[in-house]
Formats: sequence, structure tokens, C-alpha cells
Amino acid sequence: MKILSFKAVLFPLLLLPLLAGCGGQDPQSASGPERATAAPAPAGPALLAAPEEKNQLPDGGWFTWRFAEKPKLGTAIIKVQAFDKSGARVNAYELIGEYGMPSMRYHDSGPVKFQLNKKGDYLLPVELVMPGEWSVLIRVKSGKEEIYAGQVLFTL
Repeated sequence: MKILSFKAVLFPLLLLPLLAGCGGQDPQSASGPERATAAPAPAGPALLAAPEEKNQLPDGGWFTWRFAEKPKLGTAIIKVQAFDKSGARVNAYELIGEYGMPSMRYHDSGPVKFQLNKKGDYLLPVELVMPGEWSVLIRVKSGKEEIYAGQVLFTL
């Protein structure tokens, strides 16, 4: 009786899945109903304009955003100022923020309401706990309806 070596048994087992895939038709070259189609990627929120630039709202108003200080590890404050179509400052909107690291979505903040200060600025504390890529999503609501969602991406 001949004893097979470990390599003699393992090698065919590793090749089996590769050989099994060779018999079918390549989905990219198929035509008709068999052709595999990728689902379109879900549309994400728009990217916000640069800090202190106008972000147009559908009701004719607009808002600007900026960090109170350059973001670093710890708490960074995002400041948003809203304006009506005539350019007068308003605080009639409800702003909701969400922040996190795109590569670690399970650590996201979840929805957090911006707070108004005495000057009428919307403020959101953002806890930056590690270096890397970060995103902040700003949702603007008028009444109960969300009228805008935009995000800013940055790296610490």
C-alpha cells in the first residue's frame, strides 16, 4: 500500500474550485438575460462647498459651514450659519449632524442635533478619536421635511 504525501492530497483540493469555475460562461461576455449587471451604487449626499462658501438650499436660502478651529484629535466644533434668499441670517431650520470614519461605519455618531448659540450660529461638537479619513453629514430640515443633505470629507 502506497502512502500519499500531504502535497499530493492538498494540491488537487486547492485546484478543484479553480477548475470548477472554468466551465461556465464569463458573465461579462454574456449577452441577453444571462448577462450579469451590477446594481447602480446608491446616491450619497452631495459634497458640501468649501468652508465659508455658499451651500444653496431649495427654498432659495443658503448656509455656510466651517470648523471653529483646525480639526485635531479631541473635540472639534462645526459652525453653520444659515441665510434666507435675501441674505439675512436665519435660525428657522433644524440641523442634524452625523459624523464618523467612512472605513469604520459601525463607530458613527448617529444623528445629533446642532445647538444654537446666542449669536444664532448652529454648533455641532465632533469627537475625533483617531487619525484617518472622517466625514461629517449635515442635514437641513424645514418643518418636518429634510430639504438638504451634504457632507464634508477630511483627513486628520
